[in-house]
Amino acid sequence: MCQSHSQAIHRRIEARSFVLLYLCVVALLGFSSAWAETWVCPRPGRADLYTDREYPGCRQLGEAKTYSPLEISPRPRPQFVTPVPSVPRASFSSSPSQSSQRKPVPFSDVTLSLPLLSVGQDRAGSITGSWRGLVAQLSVGYKADGRGPEILGDSNLMLGSSLSFHTAVAVATKAVGYDPRYLTVRILVPTRLDGPSAGGIFAVGIAAALLGDSIRPDICMSGTIEPDEEIQAVGRLVDKMNGCRELRKTTMIVPDALDNSHLSFSGAERSIQVIEVHTLTEAYSAATGQALRQVP
Repeated sequence: MCQSHSQAIHRRIEARSFVLLYLCVVALLGFSSAWAETWVCPRPGRADLYTDREYPGCRQLGEAKTYSPLEISPRPRPQFVTPVPSVPRASFSSSPSQSSQRKPVPFSDVTLSLPLLSVGQDRAGSITGSWRGLVAQLSVGYKADGRGPEILGDSNLMLGSSLSFHTAVAVATKAVGYDPRYLTVRILVPTRLDGPSAGGIFAVGIAAALLGDSIRPDICMSGTIEPDEEIQAVGRLVDKMNGCRELRKTTMIVPDALDNSHLSFSGAERSIQVIEVHTLTEAYSAATGQALRQVP
């Protein structure tokens, strides 16, 4: 009788183990289904973005992370998130050709108002959120001692924006052929600003000040500036479009590095025309109505 009782207990344990195994399998299948609808998008220096839409560079939740070998040439073109440009890549060191340049003609300080678009800190799983339209004051002047560039930031300019501003100075002066050693630049921002997405409008503003052009009063812009003069992708353009509308602008200049087809519909709803650009030359023409050229 003891042996029969022991066998019965053993069968019950096996049955319960089978049920538990079945439930685990069902649970895993359910989680896999959930993973198939969730995408994880890495963002350097920030928390990963969890979204229900697939973007380039994102992976499905539950998939193992994969790493590609570093590519040196050709230079890969960012698709989803653009890394913050660093100051060393936008070097101002003298070169033989620069040393032989004629000393620039002194000019009076130029001050321009730059429209800036900012978005609030988003949370994991959130694509849209708060936005702001800001107006910064850019001053460009002549530095007589030739020991520039003298770049004066603002306490409201956080690290990402400060690096982008330095890159914009280097790129803009090179694009118009002005010796940066004879340049002083200052930016005043009304509230805290971080990230590289204002780099494009920074470069446009500096070039416009050196060339004596005006920035169209109806435009706003969002896009990073790269050392090779490319305007690269930024995120949350629909939110930034709301900031553009807040500034009462009717034209928004954006990078063409992402699929922006949805922006035309969003712009139509807000009475904002969307212009896509890829280089500083294109952005300058769209923002000023003039050609980017060499200084006299």
